[in-house]
This record gives sequence, structure tokens and C-alpha cells, in this order.
Amino acid sequence: MKTLFEAQKIDGVKYPQYEVEVLCANCEDPVSEEEKSTGTCTNCNQPWDEKQNLAIWVTSTPAAGAKSWGT
Repeated sequence: MKTLFEAQKIDGVKYPQYEVEVLCANCEDPVSEEEKSTGTCTNCNQPWDEKQNLAIWVTSTPAAGAKSWGT
């Protein structure tokens, strides 16, 4: 199961976009809503312990007046 959180700016602080993927810690198969409700992985038939993968999108903003590549 993957959940995407959009980038946002709160009180002047920028938070990047990120995605959290929930996996079965036993077999690393993505956990579905059904598996989450039953507590059993349908891939390995074991009670799943949560494991998370995190992906963060990072962008940079050049400082005011700074030159960027190609300019």
C-alpha cells in the first residue's frame, strides 16, 4: 500500500513531497487494505509486521541572484 503526501509550505517552512509504502516484513510484499484489516499476508500467509519504504522528492531552489547551470 502506497500513500503519497504532496509538498506543502507551513509557516514559511517547505516540506517536500514524499511517499510511504507499507510492506510485509517477512516477505517484503506490499500490504493491501484487506491484509491490513486481517493482519495476515496473502503472499506468505504469516502475520505481517509492518515495514516501510520512504521515497522523498527533493528539489533545489537557487539563491536570489545566483547563476544556475547553463546560464
